[in-house]
Parts: sequence; structure tokens; C-alpha cells
Amino acid sequence: MIAANMFAMVGSSAVAATLPSLIAQWTLSPVQAGWLSGGYFLGYAATVLVLVSLTDRIDARIVFAFGCAIGVAANVGFALFAGGFVSATLLWSLAGVSTAGVYMPGLRVIIDRVDPAMRLRAVPYYTASFGVGVSVSFFVAGLAAQTSGWRAPFVVAAAGCVVAMACVLLATLGTRKPAPSGGSGAFDLRGVLSNTVALRYILAYGGHCWELFALRAWLVALLLAVWTKTMSGSPGTTLTVWSSIITLAGVPASIGGAELALRFGRRRLILTIALATVAIGLALGAFGNGAFLVAALGFMIYNVAALADSGALTAGLVEASAPEAQGSTLALHSLVGFAGGALGPVAVGTALSIAGGLTSGYGWFAALAVMAAGSGVAAFAVRGVAKA
Repeated sequence: MIAANMFAMVGSSAVAATLPSLIAQWTLSPVQAGWLSGGYFLGYAATVLVLVSLTDRIDARIVFAFGCAIGVAANVGFALFAGGFVSATLLWSLAGVSTAGVYMPGLRVIIDRVDPAMRLRAVPYYTASFGVGVSVSFFVAGLAAQTSGWRAPFVVAAAGCVVAMACVLLATLGTRKPAPSGGSGAFDLRGVLSNTVALRYILAYGGHCWELFALRAWLVALLLAVWTKTMSGSPGTTLTVWSSIITLAGVPASIGGAELALRFGRRRLILTIALATVAIGLALGAFGNGAFLVAALGFMIYNVAALADSGALTAGLVEASAPEAQGSTLALHSLVGFAGGALGPVAVGTALSIAGGLTSGYGWFAALAVMAAGSGVAAFAVRGVAKA
């Protein structure tokens, strides 16, 4: 399942990796660029309640395979038909629908088939595979775009969805279909809304995704802005390599943070990391655009901090959820999280427009301050969780 999730995510950074080219190609404003990036998460948020809650009724691997099929259609469609802001945003939103059918349903495949005693350790490794997939996606998409044009990354993404579908079907071949969990339906969230601990983890996840996905959406464009300001010549593959390194560096932090949470207490760890991430984001906004290497290393540290509580947040949610409502709980968790992921890139684009754009020092600080606000929300949310 980890390999399947990674292959499904291989196209997740295709727009982020090609965003400077798309901005130039279609003369996009920062706000339009934000909406294009956020469209992926809007598509996710619009459908995740249905797709993830269905795993309370049917085998989650069926939902996963459906999500992969949607991913093939969305990415092939983007490569062939995207010709401007509207068409690109609609097609990229459909790619988000694909991820709604893949990410949390894939986690549900693990939950349904792994011994309960191992779930809390298995969950962070699965969520970390999302980060690995994003890192690989930055590298593959950037390389494909440089060698074959901006449409090529989306063809590669479609192929990744095909491989992911094959992986999940092979990995679960011969396993018994789990019995329905007793969920009352795709839209029945009464059991979730009465679970205050789960709701706090869900709100924290929304802030986490606001920050993390805004960072990933704007990373290449922000690095290019610093390169243009401080370096000479074309960056070549430099931005692609650094983007991959930055995103990959956060993967061990997600796993390590979850392990530390089991030892020292989940609430304390998440609260500490969230507050530290706010401080790092603001420091990067204040001092991080004076030299390319400083910016690149600063983003690496920021990404590590932003991801360090990821596994702990999801593991806490799984532990807090009622067995009969796990599908619905994961669905709301994803809805709020990826709604934050949709709004974060748009908010950053809006801040850039108001504060002078990518070439402005005020714009740079505003972008990082808006991103870091997500960890502020996460810190606020977990303050009310009982010490555990």
C-alpha cells in the first residue's frame, strides 16, 4: 500500500513544478496561480466525504482503484486539453478528486487489514509515503518538463496512477474482504461531530494542510524569485533538485515525530512543533530572501518542522475515532484538511498580490506569514486535547 500511494502521488506536484512556466504561458496573476494550485484540493474536498465514507460500506481497495482511474483521466486530460486558467483549474480539480479516492481509502485498506496493535505505528509510515511521493513528483515533473515541455509531467502522472492501481490490487490479492463496519451512510457525520477530541485533531489538520500545501504549491515559484534576484543565468535543474530535497527531508520528520509522540505525549509534541514552525516561518519570511542557498536551506528546515507533527495528527485522529465511524471520521478529517490545503495557496497568492508580488520583500514576508498561520491554528486546536 505504501508503494501504491507513492505511485499515485507521482503527479501531485506537476502543477507546482511547472507553475512558473504556466504563469508565463497563460499570463496568470498571483491570485489565478493560487486558484490553479488550490483547485486540486478543492476537487479533493468536494468529494472526499462521499469517497472515504464509502469505505464504511464497501472494500476500500475498490474506492482506491476508482480514484486511480479518475487520476488517469484527469492527467491525460490536462496534458491534451489544458489551454488556460479555466480549463487547467477544472482539470486539476479532477486530479484532486482522484487523490480523494486514493489517499484516505488507502489508509483504510491498512486499517482494515493490519492488527490493531500495529495500526498506530503503521499509520505514520503510510502518511509519510505521501511526502515521498510528493518529493519524487517534484523531481520527475521538473525533469519531464525540462526535457519534453510542460505537458509531459501530466502524462507521467497518468502512468503513475495505472501502476498504483496494479500495486493495490496485487498487494491485497487473496486477502479477505473486511465486513462492513456498521457505518450508517456516506453523509451521516453525527458520530464524528459529537467526538470533541477527534474534532480538535481535525481542525489542527486543517491548519497543518493550509501551511504544508501552500508551501508545496509556491515552493518552485518562490525559489525562482530568489534565484532571479540573487543569481545570474538560468537555474537549469537546480530548482527541481532543491524542491525534491526539501520535500523529501520532511519524510523522516513525520515518522520520527509520530514515534516521539508515543513516548512523550502527542499533545505536547504537536503543540511544541506547531509553535516552533510558526517561529521558523516568520524568520524565513524576514531573512530568507537575501541569498538563494539561505532560502533553500530555510525552506528545508521549515518543511521539516511543518511535517514533524503530520503522522502524530493522523495517528491521534485514528485513536480518537469510534470503530463504527472510522470511514466518516477519516472523511471529515480529509475534508477539513484539504479544504485548508485548497485555501492556503489562494491566500498566499492574494497576499503576494496585495504586498507587491514575488519580487517584493514585503510580498515574500506576507507569503510566509500567511503560510505559518496554519501552524498557529494547529497549536490552538490541540491546546484543548487532554494530555496523552
